[in-house]
Amino acid sequence: MHLAAISLACAPLSLLLVLGCSSSTASDDGKPAVPVVCTAPGYSTDAAAVTINEVDALLADPAGKAVANLPVQVCGTDLCFNGTSGKDGKTVVQPHSKLTQAAFKYGDGFDFAELAAPLSAESSQDLGTIIALPLPPVTEGAAFPKSGKVSNGDVTLSLAKGTQTVHDTLTYDSDTDLVFRSVPIPIADSSAALDPSFGFELGYALAPLGTTFCPAAQLNLANSLDWPSGTEVEVFIQGLNADQAWAPYGTWVKVAEGSVSADGSSIHTTSGGIPILSAIAVRRK
Repeated sequence: MHLAAISLACAPLSLLLVLGCSSSTASDDGKPAVPVVCTAPGYSTDAAAVTINEVDALLADPAGKAVANLPVQVCGTDLCFNGTSGKDGKTVVQPHSKLTQAAFKYGDGFDFAELAAPLSAESSQDLGTIIALPLPPVTEGAAFPKSGKVSNGDVTLSLAKGTQTVHDTLTYDSDTDLVFRSVPIPIADSSAALDPSFGFELGYALAPLGTTFCPAAQLNLANSLDWPSGTEVEVFIQGLNADQAWAPYGTWVKVAEGSVSADGSSIHTTSGGIPILSAIAVRRK
């Protein structure tokens, strides 16, 4: 399970300066360039704590088969309670505690993608069926280059020269897990994690979770929905860590803008970028 941990890595310079580090980039002629200063924006909340006694859910894969032994968590920004799905995919977590900004997190970031479903203020909640997304096996993942492109499935990240890539080695203690993997998020079946009010139309869960890039990685996606050339889009990431360093916990924050390529084959970022590997979602402007 991907646990909350403060990461002193890097985010876009345009974000609020909270945590600092730097990465020197090189110009095309190989000469040293001005160092890129990267910071995590940091988020705070004034949400009131609510009492959560019990959260029920049924974990199933996209084909509808029950997912057993899947780690889940009910966490606020202050406390966290663990659970596991049974043979029938059912899970019950009983915090019996007050939680601030509570969310139901499912998936382990290894075999299954991790996503977060914000919880309401009701003390007992039944989330119904939650679709758990199997990640590609690590043998199909792509190694991270020092610079250049890394791709898996429909998702490509481009790392500039001099990019500082920092992995969460507290969670991923084996080098075999430190490969890039992606899985599409079925938007219509994932409304618990992707609030329909955001209007997202594309989504992907990425691994290894918590990997940061300084400067932020550029994103390229297959234009699987056949949006017209030049269509402008907004790119969001989901906050999966209770420390809220990179995104507000359990919800989404915009990190980039982009557009559909001239030939209509792909969607690429035009400003901003991906500062950390998490779940990402895209909507048209």
